[in-house]
Amino acid sequence: MMVAVLLVAVSHHQMYAQQAQQKAAYDDYDQNIAKMNVLALPFRNFSLQYERVVARKISVSLGVGIIPGGKLPMLSAFESYIDDEATMEQLQGVRLNNQTFTLEPRFYLGKHDGPRGFYIAPYARYSTYGLSFDEFEYTVELEHEGHYIEETRTIPLDGHIRGFTGGLQFGAQWRIGRWVYLDWWILGGAYGTAKGKLTATAALSAEEQSALREELTDLEIPMVDTDVDVDGNGARLNMKGPWAGVRSGLAVGVRF
Repeated sequence: MMVAVLLVAVSHHQMYAQQAQQKAAYDDYDQNIAKMNVLALPFRNFSLQYERVVARKISVSLGVGIIPGGKLPMLSAFESYIDDEATMEQLQGVRLNNQTFTLEPRFYLGKHDGPRGFYIAPYARYSTYGLSFDEFEYTVELEHEGHYIEETRTIPLDGHIRGFTGGLQFGAQWRIGRWVYLDWWILGGAYGTAKGKLTATAALSAEEQSALREELTDLEIPMVDTDVDVDGNGARLNMKGPWAGVRSGLAVGVRF
């Protein structure tokens, strides 16, 4: 009887010792990291990420990105590549804001335990874009005393695009010193769907309706299909179709 009790006590002691060792090993590496993508800052993009380690070589990250409303970021850097002055004027009148939410499990493949080394990360992202044109230009052909003349009119457009994508990212992360992490988002790509609309509200004549409808129909938006509806009270441009994106960056973080 005493031998049986002794065996039970020893087995329980070994079990608790193993659990303590596993917990000590788990506590031996960093479990929480808060990061910011510093390469996104010149584009007025504040991209933040929180990473939580859930297993020896697995973590889950939640990312939030915000572009405050304003002109297209870095537009002046591309001015020399845009030959059409009218196109440049249109782009200067565009206002953009953006919010993204990204869920990303990571699988680390390096020799270190915890969030260090090369990793593969499938991810899902929800994005919203606010778009507005201060003065969207279109040309109206009018008859005057037996002659046809062309007049340029403007109308403000305002709207949004919402997209959901899924993809895969490759990256590598290093710990620098005791507190700082460097996370290189080498390259990621995603594919999904998006839909949105642009609207304008104004009293329009028959000639203005025809001219605005033609201008909106000719507006080229990559990848998505568009449907234009114009009447005497304004215009609506509906967009729907596939959506794709490329992801890269360099994030600096601190553990806690």
